[in-house]
Amino acid sequence: GSTDRDDQEVPGVDVEPTPVLKELPRLWQVLSTYVLAETREGLIIIDQHSAHERILFERLSRAFEESGQTGQRLLFPLTIRLSKAEYEQVEALTGILNRVGFEVEGFGGNTIIVHAVPDPHPYFDAERCLREMITDLVAGSDLTRSAKNQHEKIAMTFACKGAIKAGQTLSESEMQELFDQLLATELPYHDVHGRPTIVRLSKSELERKFGR
Repeated sequence: GSTDRDDQEVPGVDVEPTPVLKELPRLWQVLSTYVLAETREGLIIIDQHSAHERILFERLSRAFEESGQTGQRLLFPLTIRLSKAEYEQVEALTGILNRVGFEVEGFGGNTIIVHAVPDPHPYFDAERCLREMITDLVAGSDLTRSAKNQHEKIAMTFACKGAIKAGQTLSESEMQELFDQLLATELPYHDVHGRPTIVRLSKSELERKFGR
């Protein structure tokens, strides 16, 4: 089933036909935010952040069904100072954060030590992601309130904060991987907020715009 707040609008199964890309499509990145590809019907545009958010959410949700994701050990552990409320939240979530890949340890004085972090993509800022996740989990948001359970809440928050950002330049192989992984997800057309990941421009729409 769908896992976003627009439950009644986003069906549990995306019924749109999977776009058929031309053989090894030429991919373009526009504004370091959108990736374009030619299809047999015209053009598709994906939002790289929304697309990666969907990929990470489904990947972590599957991992939670087993033992979780394994983090990458840090040669130099991170020391992060938090507010009292944030520190208490981390203490309560230590087990589940560990299954995301964040191996955290309370150090006292509202400070945590991070010994391992997940590695979802080459541009991942682990400290920023963890801080933003904790802030969101303490404050609450539309996204966290829409979650059905604790695991879904954590998976949604990690996907939102950990996904490739808008403005990040990607190589052609990274763009191709993003396309392939998105189209392999169960709900490729929406991110965890219910926003679209893919916009299509058909040949007929292009012709209409050019008055053909």
